Amino acid sequence: MDRPPGWAESLFAGRSRAEKEADQDAQMLVMIVGGAVILALALNALFTAVGLQFGWWAAPVFLPLFGWLLCCAACNRVLRPVELDELRWRDRLCGAGALAVVLWLVWPLWAGPVAEAWKRGHGGFLNGGIAGPGPRYPLGAILGASPVAMGLVTFLVLALAMLLAPRINRREPKNPAPPGGPQPLRSPLLAPRQPSPPRQPSVPRWPNPPRWP
Repeated sequence: MDRPPGWAESLFAGRSRAEKEADQDAQMLVMIVGGAVILALALNALFTAVGLQFGWWAAPVFLPLFGWLLCCAACNRVLRPVELDELRWRDRLCGAGALAVVLWLVWPLWAGPVAEAWKRGHGGFLNGGIAGPGPRYPLGAILGASPVAMGLVTFLVLALAMLLAPRINRREPKNPAPPGGPQPLRSPLLAPRQPSPPRQPSVPRWPNPPRWP
């Protein structure tokens, strides 16, 4: 007995392949944006709990981390140096703790000037500045506030993520022979040439001696 079509099948029924792919791309974009917003809220709660400043002005620091996560998802493996990948989980946990302490000490050195530049640039989504009300993101002021500290914070965030990422070995897909296809050869077409045995000296054959009556 055939089951009735679901709501997804009814929604995509009669649509072309291009329209379906466009809808899938839109859904993926919504998922990425929603995940980024949820991650920002979680980071805001975490930084507030440890007594550090956090806001939308900190987004450029996490852009390399976001790109690294996308590359890892595309390659189906954790992309990091071999030295970090060979560490045991205890060593990686100790290293991540040390980097977290260094990040907690360095973050205020960068967050203070950047937060002031954000306020002077009227950054925000509902703030009304010289250009009028509306969203405004002064990226130039953020990048120029403290570039050295920003580079150090970006490196610490990325290194911390590489240490905390679990070890995932890429599984190589098995390529079975297609049905009805040619079978793989178990031996080479041309066998290796064996050395010929040494030739024995030929013994001369004399004719039979005559028989006398």
